[in-house]
Formats: sequence, structure tokens, C-alpha cells
Amino acid sequence: MKKLFILINLPVGLLLYSSCQKQVTTDPKPVPPSCKVASAYYYASPNGIYDSATFVYNGDKLAKAESDLKLITYTYNGANISSRTYFDKLANSVSFVDSAEYDASNRLKKLTVWYYPGRFSDVTKQYIYNFSYKGNNYDKITSIIKNTSNSSTPDTLQNIFQIDAVGNTQSIVTLDKEGNIYDSVHYSYDSNPNYFKKIDNNFFLFDANFQMQGSYLHHLPYSISTNNVTSFSYFANTNYQVNYLLDSLKNVTAVNVNGSPYATYSYNCHQ
Repeated sequence: MKKLFILINLPVGLLLYSSCQKQVTTDPKPVPPSCKVASAYYYASPNGIYDSATFVYNGDKLAKAESDLKLITYTYNGANISSRTYFDKLANSVSFVDSAEYDASNRLKKLTVWYYPGRFSDVTKQYIYNFSYKGNNYDKITSIIKNTSNSSTPDTLQNIFQIDAVGNTQSIVTLDKEGNIYDSVHYSYDSNPNYFKKIDNNFFLFDANFQMQGSYLHHLPYSISTNNVTSFSYFANTNYQVNYLLDSLKNVTAVNVNGSPYATYSYNCHQ
């Protein structure tokens, strides 16, 4: 009987030991909070806040961004924003509509923008942007601008992207139909992962108010580059410094240009 007792109890001891070991090694790791932009304020130095946005979601997808001035609504194709409509509350009319098309790799291949008479244009205009790639990076974007109020020949511009080895846009050089340099903008970067990609892979479509540099395409590096823009200059002349403030979760909460506020963001986070 003594031998039988030992044989029976030995596996029980092993089971208890094994159970304790398993409990220690399978404790779940803390899950980082998931955050969405809840609101934003936009500044026009030195005049202070000129607009704001409250972001409303349908599940994980942005449904609308709204303020006292505008209502922007979004539609999706899969996980990608496929259209964006800007309704001007003051004029009680649609100011512009963006339509985006993607390739099989979910890369933006065409963006069509209709501007209607009002806040952003005095006549109806159509802008078409055709995207070309070298590998996974933008290589060239062809801009075609049509004024639908007359039969003039559309303006066509070639926007050449210079991308470095880590995936940052170093410059965008714009050429007119004759091959003359129409515009040129240059960028510098930090070494931190892109803050805006955390919000949306195509942040320039997500936030219609993020128009720091005037030209539609000049905002792309903030969304598409590996790291974060820290300065930009036109024709390598005057340098504009860009810096960011972050919360404890590395979400960008403020964007400043030459020390003045440009945009601030707040977030809703949950486990």
C-alpha cells in the first residue's frame, strides 16, 4: 500500500507544480489603449482659432467632421476613404467633393476634386491627380486642372517626388507643360515613426483642415513619409520649422510652425 500511495501522489505533486508554472507564464500582457481623434482646433496666426472639428465615427471608420462652419462627410471602400464632401454651413452649399480610387495594393491611384463656386473657388473647377509609383513610394503625380466655365485647355503639371532610402519625401518639384519649374518644396525629418499614420494611413484625406502649406499635394509628406516633417522650404529659401507635442501614448496633440500653434488634437482612448 505504501508503494501505491507514493505512485498516486507523485503525479499529483507534479500536476500542482505544472499548474503553478502555467499560471505564471500565461498572465496576459497589458493591451495598449486604442485611440481615436475626438476633436481639433485650427489656428491662423496671429488671429487665433479660425475653425474646429468634432470627429464622429461609425465603428472604426470616420463618418463626419463638423464645426460651426462646415460638415464633412465620408464614405469608404473597404478600409479606404473613397469620398469626402465638404458642406459649407455659412453658404448652405457644397464647396468641394473629393473622390479617391485605389489599386489592388490599396495604394491611392487617382484623386478627383470638384470645387464649386463659393468659399474655395469663384467658378466650378475639376482637379484630377494621377499617382505613379516606384516600388511602394510615390514617384510622380500628374495634376490636371479644368475650368468647366470655359473651354480653355486644361493645365497639366508634373509633380516629381524625391524619396530617400527610408521612405521620406525630400522634395516635390512641380514642372509645367514646357518642363519649366513651376514650384519646388523641400522637407527635413526627425527619426520618430510618423504620428499621423497612427490616425489614418491617408491622413490628408482624413483631416480636410490640415492645409499648412497651401498646395494640395504639399501636405502629402506629413501623411506618407516614414518619419515626421520638422521643416519645409520653398525653392530652398526661407525655412519653416515644424514641431509637435505628444501625449503619454505618443499621440500628436499639437502641431506648431515657427513656434506658433497650427493645430491641436484631443483623443478618446479605450482598452
